[in-house]
Amino acid sequence: MGRTVDDYVGALAGWQAETVRTLRRDIMAVGGLSESVKWGHPVYEADGPVCLLKAHKSHVTLGFWRGAEMRELHAGLEPHGSFLMASIKLQGADAIDAVTVGRLVAAGVALNRLKGDPTKAA
Repeated sequence: MGRTVDDYVGALAGWQAETVRTLRRDIMAVGGLSESVKWGHPVYEADGPVCLLKAHKSHVTLGFWRGAEMRELHAGLEPHGSFLMASIKLQGADAIDAVTVGRLVAAGVALNRLKGDPTKAA
């Protein structure tokens, strides 16, 4: 789907494109994050990966590397995969508000600053 986040977003259409554009804006509004395409989708990093966006046919995933540690912040965070990952499945651009996204991303950044890169943590 492209080599840059702009390419990734540009390849999307409809509600998925709108949702990813909105989430991207809300994530970057937190500040201090870099964005790139890794593993085929946008990844946002501060002292290691914090969160990712991934568009699917029926939903958009907003995933957090330390999401399992942040479940009290959002009931929709479902743990899965490696590390301490948890994600929220969104089915529309209005499925989560900017304040909630900001709170989750800021918590992920704070956890990485406290505990280090989640991909390298023991």
